This record gives sequence, C-alpha cells and structure tokens, in this order.
Amino acid sequence: MLILEAEIYFDKPNENPKALPNDLSTKILIRPAINFGNDLLFSGQIETDKNIEVIKRGKLYKVTIDMFTVEDEAYDAINHLVYKGSRFKLQSASRVTGKGKILDFIYCG
Repeated sequence: MLILEAEIYFDKPNENPKALPNDLSTKILIRPAINFGNDLLFSGQIETDKNIEVIKRGKLYKVTIDMFTVEDEAYDAINHLVYKGSRFKLQSASRVTGKGKILDFIYCG
C-alpha cells in the first residue's frame, strides 16, 4: 500500500467546467482517481483532519491519501513519479476535478 501526505485542491466551477458540482462531505468515503502522470490512475481514499466536515472547492487542504490498490507491481510502474514535491491530478474517471502535491509518502510492500 502507498500512503501519501499531500496538499489537495478541488477546482471551482469558474476555474474548470468539469469541476465537481458540490463541495464534498467528509462523512462519506472520498475516493478519487489519482493520476501521477502518463495516465496512470490509481484509487485513493482521502482522509482529512477530524475537525473538517466539508472539503470546499477552491480551498487547499493537507490530507492523507491511502492507496490500497498500489502493490509491488503497480509501485514498480509509478515509483519514478512518486516523490516529495511531485504533482498529481485528482480525477473522476477521465474528468480532471482537482490537483495535488506530495508532501511525503511511504510504501508498505
């Protein structure tokens, strides 16, 4: 499993016509696709500080992203793209809805 500490930002509709239509409640699972580049998409579950009830579009958040689907073979394919300061896209299928930056990470193989 790959665990990212990251800053994320979901686009506002006036910035991106494909932005999410609503802010996101943290009471439900938030699982966007994470695109590290080269169209390599992996599922990630976003976890916020417990005091945050809603992730608002247009605001920067520091989060943890648990990527349960990244195992040895997948990590071998993306490890050159995963480093501190690396940027990624947040997507809903092929629709880009936001962006992020890796602050730190750990891979537990």
